[in-house]
Amino acid sequence: MGAVTVNSNAPSGFDQPANIRTDCYVLLASLLAKQPSEELRDILQKMQWDEAIPGDLDQALTALRQAAHDYSLAAMKEEFDRLFVGLGCGEAIPYASWYREKMIQGLPLVPLRSDLISLGIVRQTDNHEPEDHAAALCEVMAMISREGSGSNIATQADFFQQHIAPWMGIFFQDLQSARSAAFYRAVGLFGSRFLAFEAGPLKCNLSLAPNRTDKKRRRKL
Repeated sequence: MGAVTVNSNAPSGFDQPANIRTDCYVLLASLLAKQPSEELRDILQKMQWDEAIPGDLDQALTALRQAAHDYSLAAMKEEFDRLFVGLGCGEAIPYASWYREKMIQGLPLVPLRSDLISLGIVRQTDNHEPEDHAAALCEVMAMISREGSGSNIATQADFFQQHIAPWMGIFFQDLQSARSAAFYRAVGLFGSRFLAFEAGPLKCNLSLAPNRTDKKRRRKL
């Protein structure tokens, strides 16, 4: 596979050059976990990648890089807050439990926590987000897809199919059509295209839904 190359001052987590799968998961985790930093914006603006990657993913990476030029850091931070801040209160709800059960901290956390234990992955004590947050799941995939991780492709495919494929593609579709999305519309496109790219080699079935008119949804906490 190709590689995404980031600038020489990239933070820990970005390989130089890296397997494109690992780097894309790191990018998604960074974009969804917290407000973008100047460092992350600089990485996005300077991204380069192998020309051999599929055209759809190339277009999405190009759009993401351009969006990082088009929007100021302040605008990106404000947009993040509108979309994601507040457990279940933001416009976008990046939790597997919500998409699979219309609840937050629901039953999908039970097998997920068991699988994390099997992988030897322990939740950080200073992280208060549920483990089924999209950023956390992308971070796990970054860890187990990294060369030398000890996780074979079958283990990666099983985690993807069980915890990402049933819902995250729909989440990224929703993110693209969210009322408050501007910069994050490009993030949603990148997420959608990357998951489609990832599902093929892993031989996983990615659940998708038609783009829907944004509606006010009742949330169970």
